[in-house]
Amino acid sequence: MHAAKGLEFPVVFISGCENGFIPFKRRDQASVDLDEERRLFYVAMTRARQRLYLTSANRRQIFGKTENREWSHFLRDIENGLLKNESQRSKRRKPKADQLQLF
Repeated sequence: MHAAKGLEFPVVFISGCENGFIPFKRRDQASVDLDEERRLFYVAMTRARQRLYLTSANRRQIFGKTENREWSHFLRDIENGLLKNESQRSKRRKPKADQLQLF
């Protein structure tokens, strides 16, 4: 996010929009500068000219341990009318098996 300052792109993907990643917090860190983290997140979002994709995971394996994840609380600050929630599970479809012919 730091490197995107001053640049613009037609489409921007911000992955890992989960507490602990956005705002970023190390396990051994006592506190986080929420204002600075919010500013960085805003800067990253405003780099998108046409489309912005924010992604998160429900579960993630971190340091060999599976953890349940929650959305970043920064996402709650975005107006509902601007968000479109699409679950990857609803998009997954098994491909139809094609009938192969020998001749």
